[in-house]
Amino acid sequence: MSRALVIFVHGWSVTSTDTYGQLPARLRAESERRGGPALDIHHVYLGQYVSFRDEVRVADIARAFDAALAPVLAEAGGNRRFVCITHSTGGPVLREWVERFFVQPKRLDTCPMSHLVMLAPANFGSALAQLGKTRIASLKSWFQGIEPGQGVLDWLELGSSEANALNLRWIHDYPKLKLTRSANPLFQFVLTGDAIDRKLYDHVNSYTGEPGSDGVVRVSSANLNACHLVLRQPGTREGEALPSARKRLRSLEPVDDARAERTAFRIIPGTAHSGDAMGIMRSVANDDRPHPTVDAILRCLAVRDHATYQALCNEFDAENELHQTPQRRVEMERIPVLPDRAHITDPHAMVIFRLFDQEGARVDDVDLLLTAGPADDPNQLPSGFLRDRQGNRRSGAVCFQFNHAVLAGCEPILRPDGRVARGELIPRPPYGLRLDPRVQERFVETWQAAYTSDMGGLLQWIQPNQTTIIDIHLQRIVRSGVFRLTRSLAARDFRRDELGPAIAGKP
Repeated sequence: MSRALVIFVHGWSVTSTDTYGQLPARLRAESERRGGPALDIHHVYLGQYVSFRDEVRVADIARAFDAALAPVLAEAGGNRRFVCITHSTGGPVLREWVERFFVQPKRLDTCPMSHLVMLAPANFGSALAQLGKTRIASLKSWFQGIEPGQGVLDWLELGSSEANALNLRWIHDYPKLKLTRSANPLFQFVLTGDAIDRKLYDHVNSYTGEPGSDGVVRVSSANLNACHLVLRQPGTREGEALPSARKRLRSLEPVDDARAERTAFRIIPGTAHSGDAMGIMRSVANDDRPHPTVDAILRCLAVRDHATYQALCNEFDAENELHQTPQRRVEMERIPVLPDRAHITDPHAMVIFRLFDQEGARVDDVDLLLTAGPADDPNQLPSGFLRDRQGNRRSGAVCFQFNHAVLAGCEPILRPDGRVARGELIPRPPYGLRLDPRVQERFVETWQAAYTSDMGGLLQWIQPNQTTIIDIHLQRIVRSGVFRLTRSLAARDFRRDELGPAIAGKP
């Protein structure tokens, strides 16, 4: 069997191949030392692409990667395959490349990539992308002589249409492709950290110290083990009285749900997104000292078939569970003179809400409220469950970051000295949601709707370390007063006519 080529692909805003640090050399040395995976250690390629020009989009980079790859594979000769190790935005770039050049044309069996190992990939985006598009960030980029990279940042912004489209295909369509079972398998892995390098923390930007992230990308946003839930409001009926119609339409009905096929996912302890000290890639040194990133990558590259892939998934899941046990979540920050500070790294979950009408158009004039308890009361939500809320102006999606430990409950957590770092967290399920129109009694309107406790609650769909896309389809209620026919030929002013009953809509 021919040895696989090794290609590295960096993330957004990188301007030098120095970003890869000593990881390429270390993998070359480990391959020689251990006699490990069949890698072509003499052909290691460092990718370099432009992400800091506003006109460049992720799809453009994927096309350029394909063009740059062609002569490399031609020179290698035969049916040489390659393994790709990406960092940050490099993960979405390679996934976009697979989608455009092999999945859409239905020629996945010709894909030359055998392993895609993604380090801290922003698969569902990054909370920092929105800040990177601000005027202050643009001014900073201007002073540095580069552009902020608007096209790539559009993809990376949480809830973007581009990221949602790729991830929904991953959830619904990719399981049918049986990527790991084919004669020409493609194995994908996600390795990400959940530690914060306090020396790199930006006190002006709290996202760089956000719990449940590596300082740039959230654990749940990196993970490809995601799900999609669709809720729909019933339609109005011909001749139905408004009071009964409003009451009947209050319930949101689950009409579709899907979970992505299992993907190997590992939280690398003690690693952050970047930096020489803790970066998941940059902290790797070319020496004999063990490093969790190197160990995890070599385990990924050793996978050769579906059985070994599933076995590694099981191992990673068990290691993640051990890593996130309550007593391992506390981190003590040493502060000179002042008392030590305790940081707790709970499992978090990200939920992307998208609101549409029955025709698929965006709905923007409603308020989304989360509820808890048998009474479906927003005031019963446990304190501290909501870590962040960010809206995407381009797509209309709203992204929430939840502390899953608060929602699900957690035993007390102790500091290393035995003192209580945090008391027991008491959950308040079932959790639901309610949609309230901001303006009522209009010619075209939306009505209140809810996913309530008697439907089982949302926690069954919201899993730790994962992203859930929840699409809600509301009825766009059109009142009969929008258009009337009259037999009277006398002129009359109809500006103050009554709204009229609701016109029957499609379910």
